[in-house]
Amino acid sequence: MRDTSTLKLNFVGTMFSIGIIYFIIRLQYDGEIQILDYIEFLLPILFILINLSLFRVTVNSNGISKSLFFPNVKYNVKSWSDIKHFINVTEVTKDRYGKEERQETIWFVDFNDKVCLRIQKNNVLSSKNIKKIISIIKQREVEYPDKLVFRSPYMYRIGLWKVDYSKKENPEL
Repeated sequence: MRDTSTLKLNFVGTMFSIGIIYFIIRLQYDGEIQILDYIEFLLPILFILINLSLFRVTVNSNGISKSLFFPNVKYNVKSWSDIKHFINVTEVTKDRYGKEERQETIWFVDFNDKVCLRIQKNNVLSSKNIKKIISIIKQREVEYPDKLVFRSPYMYRIGLWKVDYSKKENPEL
């Protein structure tokens, strides 16, 4: 099977990158630095900022993995035998103003009933590829029959707590 991959945008990394770029441009505008004088430092910093903002999700016959944008260094690899099933999850979090935000994700659960990999369904960069990846995952793995809803799912997402299967989707939410 051929590798199917898609680029994903990391919003936290993007905001951090925009902040650093803003800081550098602000120093240039105030006259404190000349960007061209520090080009040997600027190129590696730009490389790091791009890798903080973008990552790649790849599905193949061996399993599913997350990797850096460039170079293709994998940092989270799960084989199909490591995954018990996957669950469609709605994560409900509150922002700093108290407004609820919903995010559709897929959680891959290992045999200890802990989340071992998490992928967001919404993809700003390529929605067609994420649908293709989801169809390949459905062919390879067992799908949990119910959609779950988690409020403040941070401890579940990082794999510290076991998945609570009683949090089924409530139709009036």
